[in-house]
Amino acid sequence: MSKATFQDIAITAMVTTVGENIIKLEDEKERFGFDDDSLARIQKSIGLKTRYIASLGVCASDLCVQSANTIFDNTDIKKEDIGALIFVTQSPDYKAPSTAIVMQDRLALPNSCMAFDINLGCSGFIYGLFTAFSYVNSGINKILLCVGDVNDYFAGEKDRIFTPLMGDAGSAIVIEKTPSPKSFFSLYSNGGGYKHLIIPSGGARNRTTTKSILPKQQTDGGIRSDENMFMDGKEVFNFAIKTVPPLIKEILQDAGILAKNIDYFVLHQANPYILKTIASRLKVAKEKVPLETGKIYGNQNSASIPGTINGFLSDAFQNKKLTLCIAGFGIGLSWGAAVLQTDNIYAPQTQLYKRRDRV
Repeated sequence: MSKATFQDIAITAMVTTVGENIIKLEDEKERFGFDDDSLARIQKSIGLKTRYIASLGVCASDLCVQSANTIFDNTDIKKEDIGALIFVTQSPDYKAPSTAIVMQDRLALPNSCMAFDINLGCSGFIYGLFTAFSYVNSGINKILLCVGDVNDYFAGEKDRIFTPLMGDAGSAIVIEKTPSPKSFFSLYSNGGGYKHLIIPSGGARNRTTTKSILPKQQTDGGIRSDENMFMDGKEVFNFAIKTVPPLIKEILQDAGILAKNIDYFVLHQANPYILKTIASRLKVAKEKVPLETGKIYGNQNSASIPGTINGFLSDAFQNKKLTLCIAGFGIGLSWGAAVLQTDNIYAPQTQLYKRRDRV
């Protein structure tokens, strides 16, 4: 566990861009081999409806660059004031160099801006935000945090277990030194569960072979290669409902705030069923726990918390001072939460990707 408290650091802008293709679950029946009964069961139990997918060749960095440019084009935040660019993703443009360094050039940020990637998924926004707050606390006044993934990079094309859950999104968030109340963070990890969400091959441990890239029928019913993401749904569900409620109770206690005084609990949007279960265990009013993101956009991985804010809470964030509890949980296994305030930030509605020339 790592805990930290920050003073006079805040989010001032947040934009999310999603893939431009809207896919209905029923349109993918043949692709994933769903019959009518299994399709209806999935829609009822998990709450899946549509997902937004980027076109082939569009990278997470493209979505994040559009989000960042939207901030620079519509606010008084200046590129020359950005001291660091942090990119949280599991679908980088290249194995090397870090995609953040390429994005620094694409965004025309100054050479004095340091840039690096963080390899994390569903907990990535919390970890990235903690890192950004830490750097601001150390003296870098303004950070651009980008988070997101395009899931065809690691999702099996016909994997009915994992792929139908996923959507493509890239968010850009500005964190800066500004008068603000204290923010509280708490982060955890448990590598003992690393096999529950894993791409088994393609790294230095298990290298790419002619066999590792071939899709095949798996024992769980999915069709994927060893270089696609494997998810043990039961273990991930148990992990989420076991760790997240006590995590949120802990962070509220650390912050000295009651649940009734939190305006929104914005959690990683794994799927509506998991979120409903967590909200029930916390005994939190359902209107304070948005859970439509996975149903409409798909699981946006590290972008799901900002994606929920831009997708469903834009008006509130742009016109009110809000007290939030946010929490991410997933691959690693890793999880974390924060309590913080926002004050009339720039947070427009989620936008669709518009294809431009790319690196």
